[in-house]
Amino acid sequence: MDSEAARTGSRKAYGDAEGGRWCEVHLDTYRLPSGAEVELHWVRAGGGRTGVVVLARRGDDVLMVRQWLPAVGRWAWELPRGFGEGDPAADALRELAEETGLVGSAATVVALLDVDSGLLESQVAVVEVAVAGDAGDAGLGTGAAGDGEVAEARWWSPDDIAGAARSGELRDGFTLAALGAWSVVRR
Repeated sequence: MDSEAARTGSRKAYGDAEGGRWCEVHLDTYRLPSGAEVELHWVRAGGGRTGVVVLARRGDDVLMVRQWLPAVGRWAWELPRGFGEGDPAADALRELAEETGLVGSAATVVALLDVDSGLLESQVAVVEVAVAGDAGDAGLGTGAAGDGEVAEARWWSPDDIAGAARSGELRDGFTLAALGAWSVVRR
C-alpha cells in the first residue's frame, strides 16, 4: 500500500464573508513518496457539513426538480439537495419541504458519496424519502412550491429517468451518482 503524502504547507486562498460558512478554497503543498512536491487545491463547501441529496419516492416514481445552475450556465433537472445541519434524515425532509412544499416520511440514509474527491472536502448523504401517494401535487409543476429556488418539479418514472440520462437531458453528477448508489443498494 502507498504511504500517505506528507503535507508540507497549507494556506486558505479564499473564505466567504461569513467566515467560510458557505465556501473556502485551500491550497496545500504535499511531498509525495517519490520526493516530488505538488501544490493541490481543494474546496470546503457549507462549512464542511455533510450535504444531502433527496431521493423522494412515490411508488416507483422519483421526484426531480428543475433549477438554474450558474456554474454551468443552464437549467438542469436534478434531485433536490442542500447543505446539512447534522442529521441527514432530518436535513433531507427539510430540503424536500423547502424546495417543493412536499412532506416526506421514512427518511433513510442509503449511501454516503464523495462527489468530487479531487476537489470537494465534504461528503453527501443520499437519503431515500417516502412521499405518500395522496400527498398531492398542488405545489408541483411550474413555479414549484417552496423557497423559490425550484422552477419546476415533477415525478419521473424509471423509464423517464433512463431516457433522460441516455439523451443527455439528465446529466447532473450529484443526481446520477445518487441514483446509481441507490439502485445498487436497493438490489
